[in-house]
Amino acid sequence: MKILKLKDIRKEAIHSLYYDNREKLISSKLKLNLFYYGIPFLLSTILICLNQLLNENSITYFITGISIFAGLFFNLLIVVSDKMEKRKKMLHSTYEPTHKYAKDYKNFSERLIASISYAIVLSIIIIGLMFFSQLNFVILEFFFKKEYVEYLNKISDCFFNFASYFIGFQFIILLLHILTDIYDMLIHDMNTNEYQNEE
Repeated sequence: MKILKLKDIRKEAIHSLYYDNREKLISSKLKLNLFYYGIPFLLSTILICLNQLLNENSITYFITGISIFAGLFFNLLIVVSDKMEKRKKMLHSTYEPTHKYAKDYKNFSERLIASISYAIVLSIIIIGLMFFSQLNFVILEFFFKKEYVEYLNKISDCFFNFASYFIGFQFIILLLHILTDIYDMLIHDMNTNEYQNEE
């Protein structure tokens, strides 16, 4: 059941990449898919081809950065939820601009919560992949030929480093998307400030 919830979170977060805070399609889905999947794939492939593999120092830096953003995301979730609670009564307003503002903010809140939750899930996956990228199968040399073990190590390094880069770039794109969504809604919030106190 929890896995289904994670699928729902991912579905809503990916949906938010295609639409703005007022449910208007930002661009064609093909372009957005190329941007969200194509660019990370291309950059990850280039890094692996250049043999730029993760080491303990780089992993430490990345995990520190991811942890900071994850903490900020948790704080942001609390702030957005709190603000939405204060705006719930506006949804029942008979004054159209106030009602529309509250509806827009509700959509924004739901999508932002899904995006932040998915970003936190991605950060956990990235940390796990980085851990697996440091695996070494040298102990298997007692059971298999050294050449086979070296080949297995190389495949493991390429796979887990590629996956770490790929999910990492998607995490960065999602982070930028969250920032632009917040900026867009804050500007909308300020521009409609005069409606917030209307009855």
